[in-house]
Amino acid sequence: MYFSPEFLQNSLYVVAAVLIIFMIGVSIYKISHNIKFWDKSFSLAAVVLLNVLYSLLERFVNLPYELSSVVTGGLSLVSLGYVVVILWDLHKQKKTLNNK
Repeated sequence: MYFSPEFLQNSLYVVAAVLIIFMIGVSIYKISHNIKFWDKSFSLAAVVLLNVLYSLLERFVNLPYELSSVVTGGLSLVSLGYVVVILWDLHKQKKTLNNK
């Protein structure tokens, strides 16, 4: 299956826009309901947004390939770590609820 570079770049714009809108919506909800603003899921969203924005920056600025792969790879690993931590916390919460 082949995806054109234009399609992939446009998809990246859509992902960035949806993520920004989602983060703004969640922020408004958390502030209006006095919920802790910065948590693990918000950190994950911020790291993913940073990765997307860095990928968008690459289109306009010619960055060295090594730097690009280190930054995007590192941010992807951090994202994966946050996903694992969030899933582990959900598993612990479910286990705690089942024991009560």
